[in-house]
Amino acid sequence: MMRIYRHLNPGTVDAHPTNSTRARIGNAQDVIHWIRRTHQHIETDGTVTATFIVDTDRYLWIADRHSEHAACAAGRDILSAGEITFSVSDLAIAVTLVTNQSLGYCPEPESWIAVATALQNAKIKAPDGFSAAFIFRRCSQCGATNVVKEGWFVCDVCAAELSKTWNFEAEDQP
Repeated sequence: MMRIYRHLNPGTVDAHPTNSTRARIGNAQDVIHWIRRTHQHIETDGTVTATFIVDTDRYLWIADRHSEHAACAAGRDILSAGEITFSVSDLAIAVTLVTNQSLGYCPEPESWIAVATALQNAKIKAPDGFSAAFIFRRCSQCGATNVVKEGWFVCDVCAAELSKTWNFEAEDQP
């Protein structure tokens, strides 16, 4: 069973900006159309990086890299979120890098299965897992959101011990 993630600060981000670049990706051509429609810059190495979410229907959505995940999700709950880098060539679209870096949703590394499923359904080649997998924890003492590094489960703000398990459910909020 995949966890459903809610935005941690609902109402703080415009979930329906008028200049939204979000697009549902059902196949590689959708990525090309999105790049053209939104005038994305293709790097010299042939890559484009975007904000992404996987919605609860298991569809991949992307938006400009500088977009908020909540806007990419249109304010809805998600199965995963982060940044995704596409390799763009005349022959194919492939995912070269993908992370779960989203402070709005703080998805777990285990949310990779949702990303893999969405990319497989779109028939887009992908890596075997997150290129960089982030572990997020909320401090039960001060409420700060922390990125756990090298297994150090200590709050960067108040030095309290952090939970070993994901703890961003509504009832876990300070």
